[in-house]
Amino acid sequence: MPSCNLFFRQLLKHPKNLAAPATQLLGLPDAASPDFETALRNYGVGVNAECYIPRASFVGGQDGYLGNIANLILCGLAVLVGLGLAAAALRRTAAVGRVEYTVLFVMYALVQGAQLADNSALLRAGSLALTWVTAVHVGLLVGLFWVLLWCSFLSLQIVEDGTLLSLIPMFAIGTVLTVGSGYIGADIGLTITDYFQSSPAENLYSAWLFSLTIVFPGAAALIYFLIQSGVVVRVLKEKKPLFTLLAAAFAFALGQAAQLALSHRICTGTNAKIDGSWIGTLLETVTIGLIYAAWQMVTEDEWDNYTIGAGSTTY
Repeated sequence: MPSCNLFFRQLLKHPKNLAAPATQLLGLPDAASPDFETALRNYGVGVNAECYIPRASFVGGQDGYLGNIANLILCGLAVLVGLGLAAAALRRTAAVGRVEYTVLFVMYALVQGAQLADNSALLRAGSLALTWVTAVHVGLLVGLFWVLLWCSFLSLQIVEDGTLLSLIPMFAIGTVLTVGSGYIGADIGLTITDYFQSSPAENLYSAWLFSLTIVFPGAAALIYFLIQSGVVVRVLKEKKPLFTLLAAAFAFALGQAAQLALSHRICTGTNAKIDGSWIGTLLETVTIGLIYAAWQMVTEDEWDNYTIGAGSTTY
């Protein structure tokens, strides 16, 4: 999770009511120890983790390690998949939601690019660069799920897709959410104010960050799958798009569970070479591919016209 990088920086530089750096909470040698700088340079992702992947040797980390190489590769592939889906969506000139879904897939590629940088044990733990990249990651993640939520809203045909009535609120609200969430992430890591600090420091918890990176994405995904499934079942009365959406929902849920439940086991079982993050990335990429497939199915030319709310479209 990107939040680990932010809390690591907070404990390293500005732990609340504690002397910095809070080495005991970070799982590092005492700051006065000659081993402190070496341990910090080699540290991977996490805060005092029982098992973590050391930083890659080719960027100045621990000898013999490639960082979180499996996740690095999967994130790179996910970026290409996201951009490929965006290009494919843009070519579907007559499809409903073409512009909005193109933005969705571009946002997915940007999120995976940020994850490649901040979750692959490449940048130095606690560094300013890692903190800023992670803050950007948080903002992009919230923006991604806002666009997903907006795409589900479009299927209700309350506003017409691709028009200013759709694009202005999508971009305006999305920009506010992305920038605002990114600022909160930066504030947590850099302690611009003490409002978002973990208190007490050892809790490694921010209600704002939890809501932005866990609650909102989960709620947005749930709403998307429920609305899209409702349209497919009640209006189109088709099984294939429904099964595709259900498969996407299952892959998404499984990906989140895999990262939480399997990471430690995989990390210890591979002598800290890989963890469960690559499984999460793989299943998230499968999810976004299935979302594209379901959208393609329900925007084929042979569907009859239907009207929901104030607008009408061809599904």
